[in-house]
Amino acid sequence: MALAQTPFVSAEQINALCSYDQIVENQRQAFKNFYLDEAVMGPRAILSQGENAQFSYIARASKNGPTIVKFGTVVPSNAGRDISVVQTTVSVIDAITGSIKLFLDGEAVTKWRTVCASMAAAKELANPVKKIAVIGMGHQGTAHAIAAKEIFKPERIIGIDRDIKNGKSGIDLTQDIEAAYGCDLIFICTNSQEPVINSALNSGTTCISIGSFAPNRLEVAVEALSKADKVFGDDAKTISEQSGSVVKTLINVERNWDQAHSIGGVYAGKITGRENKEQVIYYFSVGLGIQDAALAEFILANGKF
Repeated sequence: MALAQTPFVSAEQINALCSYDQIVENQRQAFKNFYLDEAVMGPRAILSQGENAQFSYIARASKNGPTIVKFGTVVPSNAGRDISVVQTTVSVIDAITGSIKLFLDGEAVTKWRTVCASMAAAKELANPVKKIAVIGMGHQGTAHAIAAKEIFKPERIIGIDRDIKNGKSGIDLTQDIEAAYGCDLIFICTNSQEPVINSALNSGTTCISIGSFAPNRLEVAVEALSKADKVFGDDAKTISEQSGSVVKTLINVERNWDQAHSIGGVYAGKITGRENKEQVIYYFSVGLGIQDAALAEFILANGKF
């Protein structure tokens, strides 16, 4: 008896199924479920290899949902090769049979869940937005800029990068990092091992960092982060142990905030988010398996594979 080939869901198929409104809500619910112990994931494994990293994890976004296994690599130098810095594969395991149900294009899954988790956090934590900066205009940065433009409809959006050859419609490109400091909302998408934000942000600013996903990744300097009023993350424990900027600031540094908080607690109404217009707030994302699992569950429910 011949075995049926496991379907592969392409980036084009995933893009056709997803919209910002749907996946922002999908990711918001995933974090809420995780905070309320309704989603589960195993420990993330990560290996550093110079500036490169390899990682894997397993997760389930709901009690009866499918389990996903994701593995991938982060290679910052791929930005100069026109290859994705983050490359991944996601397998989806049937909750009843234990069989692999689908293989998903990992880059599309990573893009949608990362971008929409950032947008969900920004919608929750930011003041009304007029100016947005995106630092790092690679694949993820560009995706963040496009999503932020559509969701927030700012008066101006600035893309900041060392290489500004490839212009994007409606996005002002510059190499000047100082341009970020005049913005209400900042997304940092760099994978940098050296800080790109080195001094305290202006009153009322919200900053979303997606590149400080390992102890050796440091998008925000300790001196800047220590001046924040509140710090949130996809999971407080995870960012306190793995997000370089948070890890280093927690080590014997005098700071305005006492501890990091999980964004799922805000979505669940258990933790207070922004309390006033003056607060400077950071959100750090290291990436959780429950995000991929939630998106996989959405794809299974809405696609015909």
